[in-house]
Amino acid sequence: YEDNLFRFSLLSIAALEAPLVLELAGSTYGQDVCFIANDWQTGLLPVYLLHKYKRSNVYRNARCLMVLHNMGYQGKYRKSRYPCDRFLGLPLEAERVLQGEDINYRSDCINLLGAGIQLADRVLTVSPNYALEMQTPDGGHGLHRILREKAGRRRLVGILNGISDEWNPATDPHIPANYSVADFIIAKRKCKAALQKELGLIPDPDVALLGFCGRLCYQKGVHLITEIIPWLMTDTGNGVNGRVQILLMGKGDSNSEDQLRSAEGCYRGRVCSFVGFKAELEHKMMAACDLLLMPSQYEPCGLPQMYAQQYATLPVVHETGGLKDSVRGLFDEAHSAKSATGFLFSGFNSNKFMERLYQALDIFHNKKALFKQLQENAIKSDYYWPHAMDEYERQIDLTLEEPPTCG
Repeated sequence: YEDNLFRFSLLSIAALEAPLVLELAGSTYGQDVCFIANDWQTGLLPVYLLHKYKRSNVYRNARCLMVLHNMGYQGKYRKSRYPCDRFLGLPLEAERVLQGEDINYRSDCINLLGAGIQLADRVLTVSPNYALEMQTPDGGHGLHRILREKAGRRRLVGILNGISDEWNPATDPHIPANYSVADFIIAKRKCKAALQKELGLIPDPDVALLGFCGRLCYQKGVHLITEIIPWLMTDTGNGVNGRVQILLMGKGDSNSEDQLRSAEGCYRGRVCSFVGFKAELEHKMMAACDLLLMPSQYEPCGLPQMYAQQYATLPVVHETGGLKDSVRGLFDEAHSAKSATGFLFSGFNSNKFMERLYQALDIFHNKKALFKQLQENAIKSDYYWPHAMDEYERQIDLTLEEPPTCG
């Protein structure tokens, strides 16, 4: 919205006022608080906490923990249009921490996320590998230096996100056959047959059914998929290519949407493009597909690759962010067959993607026992929330125990 900066500055102030004025169970909460700020929208919270409250002897023992989900979104605004004092109600000394850089605004810029990171007492993000990537120029999108400084003080930690227990093939009400590690082969065949019929794909239990579900944008690598569809669909006599069906679901960039529709038109009965999103269909896809495609350019955490593994669907993913943390790749069949849960490729281009996808398809068609072993590894994975919750609680305790960043 045009007035987003006003909205989110007001949200931050309201969050800071709430423990002081709201009566809950007969009394106010008080000043001993650990605020949890999420992303650029609440980047002003630790700024207000320091300059409007702690400097007035309020919240002296309070802390702020900041959680980052995507460094590509930072909340940048033109400084001359939104003065620190007259618009945000902050002292001019806060300009230093709010100062940002932008290709359009240049130095006439405030950066809410950058300010929040600097003043937060601890910074968390959604996977251990993304915590490392954001300290690089590419991964930090200009904020890598302050993140590196935070990490140097041991105040930057990555915790892999968890998934809800609704993603359980044994109890999922949306799929035609429930299953567990003991009987997933037969049940997944039933799920595949049902989805092929529902979506107008040619009924064939022996093709490899590939799925993609996500935003249609460059970051998600959807162009890598559309580029290789002709290669996948063409039978060259190698026993792999041509023995594939693809289900693509998502919405976003209009050009990508048109490419999906075009692919379905060219390969009707073998490619299904669902422009939009249906939660029920995503559940059916996880149960029916043999492989899930996630060739993201960068992925702070990602959830579909975790859903897929719980459903014995093997992810083929770019080796980045949380994908690297949550998918154990098959690089050496002799040594990693008993631990691998999918396939990782390095290098964000269609050739590297095709190379790893060919390996996955070859194993699906020609090494059935190995593919089944990988499925068993995957379905035994545990990416549910309790593990992440325990670590978040530990980080909150550490934030409260350690001295504040400032103030």
